[in-house]
Parts: sequence; structure tokens; C-alpha cells
Amino acid sequence: MSTTEKHLGKLIGNTGNPAGLSLALKGAFAARRGEFVRIPHTEREGEQETDCLGRIVGISRSNVLFSQDLGEGVEDVNVLPGSRVSGETLYAKVELIGFKDPSTGEIRLPRRPLDPGAKVFGVDYAFLRQFYQFSEDTSIHIGNLVGYERGAEAVPIYIDVNTLATEHLAILAMTGSGKSYTVGRIIERLVAQMNGTVVVFDPHGEYGKAFAGGQIQTNPEIENVDDARDKEALPEIVRNLQRLQERGGGIIVYTPQQSDFDNKYGGANKRLALQFDNIDLDDIGQILPGLTEPQARVLDIAIRKWKKEEPDQPRDVNTLLDLLGKRLDEVKEDQSLDLTDQEKKALGARSAAIAGMRLRRVLNEANAFYTAGCENPTSIQDLIGLRGAAVGRLVIVDLQGLSDDARQIIVALMSAEILQAAASKTEPIRPCFLVYEEGHNFAPAAGQSISRSIIKKIAGEGRKFGVGFAVISQRPSKLDPDVTSQCNTLITMRIKNPDDQRFISKSTEQLSAADLNELPSLSTGEALISGRSIPAPLLVRVGYKALKHGGESPQILSEWAPGQI
Repeated sequence: MSTTEKHLGKLIGNTGNPAGLSLALKGAFAARRGEFVRIPHTEREGEQETDCLGRIVGISRSNVLFSQDLGEGVEDVNVLPGSRVSGETLYAKVELIGFKDPSTGEIRLPRRPLDPGAKVFGVDYAFLRQFYQFSEDTSIHIGNLVGYERGAEAVPIYIDVNTLATEHLAILAMTGSGKSYTVGRIIERLVAQMNGTVVVFDPHGEYGKAFAGGQIQTNPEIENVDDARDKEALPEIVRNLQRLQERGGGIIVYTPQQSDFDNKYGGANKRLALQFDNIDLDDIGQILPGLTEPQARVLDIAIRKWKKEEPDQPRDVNTLLDLLGKRLDEVKEDQSLDLTDQEKKALGARSAAIAGMRLRRVLNEANAFYTAGCENPTSIQDLIGLRGAAVGRLVIVDLQGLSDDARQIIVALMSAEILQAAASKTEPIRPCFLVYEEGHNFAPAAGQSISRSIIKKIAGEGRKFGVGFAVISQRPSKLDPDVTSQCNTLITMRIKNPDDQRFISKSTEQLSAADLNELPSLSTGEALISGRSIPAPLLVRVGYKALKHGGESPQILSEWAPGQI
């Protein structure tokens, strides 16, 4: 008997609430929590019968012989295991996903209550595959449906690339749930299968391990995968990345100007040399939060002098720092600047020295700006590629070891330049997807942040210019709600913190109470995916990565070697 013919039980009680249907089960082994079911349904009189898909979100089982009311007497009840006992009741709670509209292919919730007493059946691979139809040409395989993840009956789940990459993604999970691994799975497929451009801001150097020593590093598990689709796709992803590498794309790593990074990547990395002369005074105010009005005046005067002294780009940022320090008298005495009385007063005050010191500190911490010693300034057009360019690339910006301020400065300025270049009327860059790891540090809900405003701007405007992003965080409640509210795809993994669960509940209408209740019990690598890039909320076992992953927890006992005591 096929699972589609397997009769599990019947609907009972009120069938008007699609979020909580009651199902009387035929037996103790009829169904398990998380399994899918189908229920025949006719939406309008005279229409052909269709199938509604539902998911079992809870099961209750009780027996009058083992009632709590018996107290200590329950210990004397003796029933042979496996025997059918009258008085036992088994109920399941079913949450409807909906039926497939035959005219549009969309999944819709029924507007007419299902029939009380309707038979409920199990489903198999063929039914689910037909129900969740995906175009493999425009989607990426994220993993398999939980409960249907192995063998010939595995149900692959795909997410639509156009929606994912332009309408923003949030991946929320507690530490150790597999969120960075999931991101890695997504971005390597965006690049190697879809020829996309992805930029990862990597605060801990996790993603950079895929290019350690300047060579593509593959996942050591790649030979032992147990999924037929991954077994075929993963080696092809590696080959495609190598082909892209030969054509100037593939994996490209940018780092601050420090020799440690050169050693890490065997000299194959590119040093960041951001042009400070691309930044206007408003952006500088973001870099130096709390800048007073006199200090802002001093910076504006020094920048005017700098641009007059070095009329052509790129300009050496050290010249600007000198003008704010040991050459400040030259700025004061330059008659051509036509200084106002207020500007002269600001230059003569303590503000001038403070502005110079603050700017010098943050630029030195970032160690990523153009000076005369740099070979070439960093070009966002070269980094992303111009529109029409055919070479996909995974750009990793390794920020390991930098201070929070330095990381935010680099992220803010690069993000701003990317959005500006995407909106260019003359030389627009190709569409790109930005990844903000540790998103609660770059776009926090509260406190000062250098990078928050540009991320919020991309959240609101990026889609128009082909700039999408993913924000990843283990503390969702600390993320700026304006950023997460713009994310039209949500991947949620194990989360136990009640504040984070409440935040997710407020941030999206895509998840039901039963979905949220599922989050604390998810296993590592399991994800609840919802949003516009997927037909309905689905619980997915994320598949394998092709590239080496750097986010694993260290095996400390092998280092401690307790056997040597």
C-alpha cells in the first residue's frame, strides 16, 4: 500500500480553523509529529475535488487505564505491550498549508471549512514533489524536507533565487545551530550555479578558510555525502568555482593592509585601499558619531584644503591627517579657502586637535584606506564587476581581529559605495548579494552604530538597483527591526531565548504559533524556511557544503589531551 493510500484517521470537531484541525488517529503508529497529510476537499459546489496539504504539529495519546486519577493504583495495571486496549484515545493537531490553485499554481488556504469526518491520508514523495514544484533553472537546492530527507523518497526543497537575492534574507539562530553553514551552502550555489556576485563581510575569518593559502579548500565530507543530488552537485560546484577562478572570478579575498592576512592567504589576497575622498561630510559624521559642530567645521575645511592640494583622485589619506595635525597652521593661513569667522574660530579652538585625533584613530584601526604606498585604490566596479560582465565571484572581506569600530567603518563605506555604484547611470555594477555576518553588530536595534544607517538604506532601496542582502544573527532581538522587516525570506534555526522568539513572532506573519513552538527543539542543521522565495513554511534539513567551513566548534579535548595526565 502506498503512503498516499494510507488512511490515518478522520477529522473531528470544528473544522473551521485551518491552524488547528483535530484528527482522530486509527492507531498508535498511524502518524508522527511533523509528518505531512492530505485531506480531500471541494472548495466550491460543482468544482472538482482537490487535496489540501497539512502538517501534523502535535499528537496526544491517553488511556483511561493509566489515568492520573488512579494515583498509586496505576502501578498495579498490567497490559501486554502492543495489545489494543479499549479506552485509549489518539488525537493529532493538523495545521493546514493549503491547496494548489489549478489556474495559478499558487498555494491557497481554503475559505470553506473542510468536511467533519473527512478521511485523512499520508503523502509520499510523488505528491509532495508535485505540490512543491520548483524550477531548478531559477532556484537553488537548500536541502531536503524533514521527515523525507533520505533515500529515493527524499523531497528536495528549492528556494527561488530572484526573490532571495533581491528581497533580502534573514538567518536567525542560536550559536551552534548551523547558520553559517547554511549561509555557506547558499552563497556557493549562488556563485557556482547561478554565476552570481556575492560579497561576505566576514568578522571572524570563517568564510576565508575556504581560500586558505590562496587555494580553494573543499569540504572533507564531500566524498561521504548520502544524498544523491548533493553527491552529483558538490563536485560540480567545485569545478565551476575553479573555472570562474581561471577567468578572474571565483573566490576573491580582500583584507586590511596587514601582513598577517597576506600570510593567511599565501599572498593571493587583495589589500583594501578605500578612497576616503569618496566620502562626504555626512558619511564622516557616521564614522565619528558624536562629532560636534566645530569639529565638523574643522574637518570640512581640512578636506577642502586636501582636495585643492591634491586635485586628482586617488588622494593620499595621510595628507588629510597631516593637515589636521602638524600642518594645521597651513590650513589656518591659507587665504584661498576664504574662511568665515566661525571657521577661523573653530580652527583656533581645541576642536581642531580633537577632530584630527579622532579621525586618525579610526583610520589607523581600519588600516584599509588608500595612501601613496598602496599599489592601486580599491575599485568597487572591479570588486563587483560591471553589469553585463559574465564572471561570477564570491568576494570575502576578511575582518578578523579588527575592532568593532574598524569593522563597521569598512562595512559602512563599502556598502555605501556598492549602492552608489549600482545606481550609476553610466557604469552600473552587476546585481550583487551582500552578507552581513553578526548582523546585530552592524545593524543593532539600539546604541551607536556606524554601519546601521547604510544597511537600513539598502534594505529600503537596494532592490531597485539589484542590491540584496542577508543578515545573520544569533540574537534576533538585538537586530534593528526596520532591517529584519524588509527581509522577505526568513530562515530560522534553533532558538531558545524567549526574547528572540517574541522578536521573530513580531517580525513576520509567515510563521504560526506551531512553527514558533518548533524552534527550541530543532536539531543542528534543521531550519524552518518561510517567505516569498518558498511556496509555504517548510522544515528543511540543510544539505552539505562544497567548500571548507570555518565555523565549527573546536574539539578542545583533542587539544587538552586528558589521557596525558
